[in-house]
Amino acid sequence: MKAVRAMTALGLAGLLALQTPVCSMAQAEKPETMDDQTWARLQDQVLEYDEIGDRVELYNPTYQQVIQNIQVNIQPYEDAAQTLRGSAKDLMGEASGFKDENKMMYQMYRGYAKGYQEAAKNFEKVAKSIKSSTRSTLNSTRKQLTSGVQQLMLGYYQARASKEMVDTAAQLAQAAYDSAVTRRNIGMATELEVTEAEKSLRSALDGQQTLNDTLTSLHRQLLFMTGWSYDEAVEVGAPPVPNLSEIDGMNPENDLTRAIGNNYTLIAQRGASGKGTANHDAKFRTLDESEMKVKIQLESLYQTVVQNRISYEAARTAMEGARLTMDGNEKKYQLGMLGKLEYLQMKMVYLQQKSAADAAALELVQAMESYRWAVEGLADIS
Repeated sequence: MKAVRAMTALGLAGLLALQTPVCSMAQAEKPETMDDQTWARLQDQVLEYDEIGDRVELYNPTYQQVIQNIQVNIQPYEDAAQTLRGSAKDLMGEASGFKDENKMMYQMYRGYAKGYQEAAKNFEKVAKSIKSSTRSTLNSTRKQLTSGVQQLMLGYYQARASKEMVDTAAQLAQAAYDSAVTRRNIGMATELEVTEAEKSLRSALDGQQTLNDTLTSLHRQLLFMTGWSYDEAVEVGAPPVPNLSEIDGMNPENDLTRAIGNNYTLIAQRGASGKGTANHDAKFRTLDESEMKVKIQLESLYQTVVQNRISYEAARTAMEGARLTMDGNEKKYQLGMLGKLEYLQMKMVYLQQKSAADAAALELVQAMESYRWAVEGLADIS
């Protein structure tokens, strides 16, 4: 009988509230707010720097676990509310059958239905309260993970930027060793020179292997942190280029209000109890000190951006000069005007300059991201 089943709902709701549902991590679905083009890019087996935020939110295992843990606390109340509302609807249907025949039963069933509706509202309020109280934690976790993966990816780009130089260093060491062996065989080099050249070659090859191992390790970590299996065939896209116009828009004085309002440490401090005059005064002293720390850190991060911009522009200018020189050396080598050993030595000079310019660009991007995340609430003032 519907009415009997419905009248057990309140007891069922209480049972649901005590249960801990077992949730499994589902395949991510396209968010309603995401356009088809962005969604397609996320699935194309190429990890781009600007996709990190979306990949973390949809696939990062740590972030998904945090969401799951929150949902574990919310789900029983949502389930209970849904059950109660369904039961209330059944009771209202049963009540309509008594409306003209039995006023007492009609009023009783309607009373039960209203009671269940009120209970459902209470459960929904609890679920809403949990969501509200955990929103700050969830946002902080998402931002910290996104920032962390960005730093990891910038480190990968740094390592990858030096690969050509390290590979060329190995080629140069091999050429120097071969030359030493040839000269020794015709009596123009000593055994000690050959031994030294061999040591240099071993060192260069070890450096090459170390870099390759580092790249493999960083690549696997990137895939794991963005939701892929570590051994999937996923390409890491091109490194970001510093947007100098974004730097022109940075202003620590103007950005301070947002940085203070968004800071998660300050949010927690504002929510802390300050009952009693002494506690109240101590709380506001702490808040004042924390706000000053945010201000100092924001200014420091901005100065780092400014300094790194100067270094970046200088390194880029130097690299352009080195590239022009290298273009000339390439032509000479192709025409047979340079030997292999001499050519590789000149190429190393150019690649050292290029590596320095690439590093300066990535360091500037890193400094800009640190400033931006401080404004978004991640300034470390602990």
